[in-house]
Amino acid sequence: MGARLSARLLLHTRPRLHPAVAAGLLCCVLLAGCAGGDRLAGSSISACMDPAEARSADVRRHLGALRGTPVCYRRQQVNEGGFQWTFHILEHTRTPDGPFWVLPHDDEDAAFAAGVHAVLTYGGGLLAVDSGGRRTYRGQDPNRNFSTSRGESRLCVAQRRPAPHYTRAVLDHYRGRRGPILALHNNGDGHAGNGGYGNISMLRPAPGLTQWPGAAGRGRPGLRDEDNLIFVVGRRSAYADPAMRRRIGALNAAGLNVMHKQVTGQSFDCSLSDYVARHGLGEYYNLEAQQGARATQVEMVDRLMSVLGIRPLRSRAGGNPFLD
Repeated sequence: MGARLSARLLLHTRPRLHPAVAAGLLCCVLLAGCAGGDRLAGSSISACMDPAEARSADVRRHLGALRGTPVCYRRQQVNEGGFQWTFHILEHTRTPDGPFWVLPHDDEDAAFAAGVHAVLTYGGGLLAVDSGGRRTYRGQDPNRNFSTSRGESRLCVAQRRPAPHYTRAVLDHYRGRRGPILALHNNGDGHAGNGGYGNISMLRPAPGLTQWPGAAGRGRPGLRDEDNLIFVVGRRSAYADPAMRRRIGALNAAGLNVMHKQVTGQSFDCSLSDYVARHGLGEYYNLEAQQGARATQVEMVDRLMSVLGIRPLRSRAGGNPFLD
């Protein structure tokens, strides 16, 4: 009954989703329904509150910027398989249908700052997973926790058990919302091969990953740093996907580094990006920036929004494809 209700709600939502995204999310709802439980089973979400009421160090750190703005705070809790997940959500009350961002890691402060900038500037909202200021929660990486079945979870060495309710709770924020799935991350400087300690780098070769450097001379030097890039995913090689190549070309022309991952049954790792690609949920962009590179990550947000044709709320010219 719960799966049928969720599917019916999805089918009768205002036609904001691209058909491929709607079909993918419908599949996700049905798969999760088969696992048992109603829509968002084990989940609760608060009413809209003043951000000053948030019990989140990240939100409270940005109260100065949020004070007096049309942004509210919600607290969402998801209980599943012994985990009690908490999500902190900021939502632009005047333009809630704008771009929506997911921040899986609680130790990436520059990413959270970029997310606040994105909500204040372009509307929409953000969801930040609470892990007590650490990368993992009770030994589970929040960004390796996206699966809807035991068979899918077994593909991922970093996921302890399937998490259909967690997965649905995050992706439900995209129901009825036009536009791509967006994420924000920070990473360490460089990589082990060049004396650094990060694991995402434009200079780190790895199977299934292809690097596409941004056009030189298009802004601050930080944009060309190996650690600052837009991560995109697909089930095919970018070379064999004309639409993906056009997306990468547009990002490169805007001065943005791009890394593409081809997601296969062997490379699937239960991350949000891989889950989106595996289930065909539409376009996905993850803005990766070096730890502490707040100004660069904010500029990356602005450049991505420009490439997607999304103007700042203060702009009177043109439209916003999320809101038309």
